[in-house]
Amino acid sequence: MIVGIGIDIVDVRRIEAIIFRWQERFLRRIFTDKEIRHCNNKKNPAQRFATRFAAKEAFIKALYPKGTEGICFRDIEVDQKDNRPVINTYNKVTAHVEAQQVSKIFVMLSHDGNYSVAQVILEG
Repeated sequence: MIVGIGIDIVDVRRIEAIIFRWQERFLRRIFTDKEIRHCNNKKNPAQRFATRFAAKEAFIKALYPKGTEGICFRDIEVDQKDNRPVINTYNKVTAHVEAQQVSKIFVMLSHDGNYSVAQVILEG
C-alpha cells in the first residue's frame, strides 16, 4: 500500500547561486559528508546538489504531507546502491518512517539543463 508520494523540481541556477554565496555553510547545513563528496566529484556539482535537494524535498512531502517541524535535512541522505538512488534516514526521520510503517522507499532522480526533479514513493 502506498503511504505517501512526493515530487519536487529545483532550478539548478538557484542552488548554484546559493552555493556561490554561502559555500560550505549551506552545504554542511543541507547535505551529509558523503553527499558532498559524491557531488563535488562530478562534472557539474551544482546540478548534483540540486537533484539531491529535490529528492530531500520530495521525501519530506511524501512522509509529512501536513508539513514538518524540526526536520534536519542532514537526516535524509541520498545515496546509491547498485547504481540506483536510495534514501537513508537518520534520527527523528527514521523514527517517523518507522511510526508510519514505511517498508520501502522508491526514489527517482532526473536532471536536464537547468532543472532537477525527484519523485519519492513510500510503501507500507
